[in-house]
Amino acid sequence: MILTKRRLSAVSAHYLNNAFKGWEGVVPETNYTIPGENIQGELPKDLRGTYLRNGPGLIEKYGHKLAHPIDGDGMVCALTFPGDGSIHFKNRFVNTKERLQEENAKKFLHRGQMGSITDEQIQRDSMAVHDAINSGSKLPKINFRNPSNTNVWHWSDRFISTYETSLPYSLDPYTLETIGEDSFSNTLNLKRLGAHFRIDTSDTNNHKLVTGAFVRSPVKSTASLEINEYNQDFSLAESNTYAVDGLTYFHDLAIIDGFYVIHKSPYITMSEKEAAAILSGITGPEFNMKYNSKLPCQFLFLPKNDVTSEPIVINTPMPFHMYHFGTSYRQGDDVTLTTTILTDSFDMSWSWKYWLSNMCKAPGRFGRFDINLRTGSCEYTQLDPASNEFPCSHAFRHGHIGTRFNYLMACDEPNRGLPFMDVVKVDMEKGSPSRKVWRADGLISECVFMPRGGYKSDYNLDEDDGWLITQYYNPDNPDKSQFLILDAKNVEDGPVCRIKLDFKVNYPFHGTFTPSVFL
Repeated sequence: MILTKRRLSAVSAHYLNNAFKGWEGVVPETNYTIPGENIQGELPKDLRGTYLRNGPGLIEKYGHKLAHPIDGDGMVCALTFPGDGSIHFKNRFVNTKERLQEENAKKFLHRGQMGSITDEQIQRDSMAVHDAINSGSKLPKINFRNPSNTNVWHWSDRFISTYETSLPYSLDPYTLETIGEDSFSNTLNLKRLGAHFRIDTSDTNNHKLVTGAFVRSPVKSTASLEINEYNQDFSLAESNTYAVDGLTYFHDLAIIDGFYVIHKSPYITMSEKEAAAILSGITGPEFNMKYNSKLPCQFLFLPKNDVTSEPIVINTPMPFHMYHFGTSYRQGDDVTLTTTILTDSFDMSWSWKYWLSNMCKAPGRFGRFDINLRTGSCEYTQLDPASNEFPCSHAFRHGHIGTRFNYLMACDEPNRGLPFMDVVKVDMEKGSPSRKVWRADGLISECVFMPRGGYKSDYNLDEDDGWLITQYYNPDNPDKSQFLILDAKNVEDGPVCRIKLDFKVNYPFHGTFTPSVFL
């Protein structure tokens, strides 16, 4: 059957109208070897390692429907490729303190930061806020749930599960059993860890983990941003806490020669009045994620391991919000950054009970910023027309000069922001004609790049020598999920292998790949 544009739109609309099914139900915990009949196609013989992904394993807790998936308890999945032709799958909930308390009480006890709250909790917390304001006291501390559902990665002897306003949880890499809250030997001074990390491979003999965390008081204009570097044994190599004026949000960072790079968004406001409304339960944080023309939109270049020097501030040519950096690097005074930008009427409303923001009204666009640190110039070029999010690149080559390839979870139809059915490979070189697209017969999730050379792929082999993996869901077969593996060099050819589960796992947020195997 030839799919015309009209036919594509009809298919997309059908999937979008039924995409909510991918969040429904409670995911069972399992641990098993995938049967051979559930592996369709050819599993790459030299693929060895573990694909990890995290996301909410439920959106309803003891009869209370959550206001947003971001409030759902984290479910980590591990798909292991030992290199012998077999595939092993296991998944478990992250047993945070809040989850264990609710499981014992058989009741929804802890508010979510995205507005999941009961009438009883609204009455309790609004009274506490009211009393504090009347007495001139500080706003009360509200204990929100830590679902630990945003990302998961491997470093040293553990898996790390994260939620950016709380401490991470460490997991046993062999069983996914929750070990407990992890402060990385008391080195996380802000008592939280950001959702994303980078691997600094500039020293080929000692790759380092780079993490970020952010905290800001609603009554202060200056935020604290902590960026730490860890050696391969998880010992602390560097710790830096920057005081950043006007920073209202932090989700991801780029690392380039000499600098950490972050984005200052004009889409987040948080006055004391707005904080009081959120703490009271009257509104959720999503209502504060809207464009504020009074705020600047900037890239901040923070000198590595130097908290006393002023950052280099680069004003962008237009206002936007962003979550994720793609390939980034520096050559002398010239810096190249790539990212998916969100503009216009972007907010965090749960679009179609499917996507995490209003992507249909404010689609993401992938592009590059060319910046000169000496002159302060900043030029933007859109690299791809498709609505997209969660750009992915070679994790072991972040910051390397000349890196080119990014892989997008996309909706490649004109005038549509959703649903995400397309894997798009983008070559970030200016004027490059290289754009490869494959459309799935269902909904895809974030792509994760799995390099053929494993840990040794930081400088060896072609940058795109490896595979992509994405979680797949078709609402017409609502009780099952798949994982698709694509050749990263030839994305347009579609999956070389489909891994079929006999049950459904809910949509993920973020995933990673480690060349290590734990069985």
